[in-house]
Amino acid sequence: MKNVLRGLIFVTIALVAFPVISILISEGTAHFFQTEEEAVPVLSQNTEAKTYPLIEEVRVYDVTTGSVITLSIEDYLTYSVLGTLQMDAEDELIKAQAVLMYTYILGRRLEEESAPTTELYGCDISTDTNKYVRLVSESDYIDKVRQAVKEVEGEYVTYSGSLIAPAYCVSNGGISESAFIVLGKDVPYLISVESEYDSDYMTELYYTPDEIFARITTQNESITLLGDPSEWIVITETTETGYVTEVTIAGDITITGRQLASWLNLPSARFTVSYSNEFDRFTFSVSGSGHLVGLSQYGGNKMAEEGYSYKDIICFYFAEVEIASSE
Repeated sequence: MKNVLRGLIFVTIALVAFPVISILISEGTAHFFQTEEEAVPVLSQNTEAKTYPLIEEVRVYDVTTGSVITLSIEDYLTYSVLGTLQMDAEDELIKAQAVLMYTYILGRRLEEESAPTTELYGCDISTDTNKYVRLVSESDYIDKVRQAVKEVEGEYVTYSGSLIAPAYCVSNGGISESAFIVLGKDVPYLISVESEYDSDYMTELYYTPDEIFARITTQNESITLLGDPSEWIVITETTETGYVTEVTIAGDITITGRQLASWLNLPSARFTVSYSNEFDRFTFSVSGSGHLVGLSQYGGNKMAEEGYSYKDIICFYFAEVEIASSE
């Protein structure tokens, strides 16, 4: 069990798309994306899985004050969904996100019971925004979210009897990436999944040569960008989906697509780049948003609009998983 849990935590932290905790009293705002509906295949799911006792309270260590915040499981799920999902989402997507958040905290609880983290002082998570899920306790949508949470409280996701790493992103851009591609770690339920619901999620960003120069050279002082800007950034390796795995900068510096996406604030590492002499600018065409692994909130919302359930959504984006309920 200990090795399984460590694997879960490794993947969860590495993929943490829930921008991590910002303490409990941040303001929850924003709206969810809405575009035309598309068809999805008929889905099926298994419902038998290993049973874990219900978590009734979640303990959060406040790293600023040194105090412990105790939340009911209902409050934790409500606040964590508010912190990880744009809130005019459909109810079934909210439920799916709540199930992932319970899976996450259940994995954290089991890990802490097996190998306590010293700096958590007996808590499940902390307000360290580099490590743990973001919680939001104030929002115009809190009543809506709380009602959806009540309907799935205690439900979690497993694969072959073990808890999954509940990875998710804003959108996978039409096809999710596998954990193997993104992390170099094979996770059987985090594989590439085609999603027509996400195929229209594209972003274009424009940068002048001066902006590219400033962003890149401040990240790596050894990079010198001179001469023809069209030769500054060359994509040298991609996956079949277009996910960029290698980029050459200034002709001789090799970095990953994830590094460049981070430096330039691109929504994801699946992108193309071109330079226009006429307009003196770079154009980045980007597919999806986030690490592109696991559940897509954008696609999941569109599935919910067409009447699919939270179980359909979860089982579409995670391969061969089961949904169970704590007792």
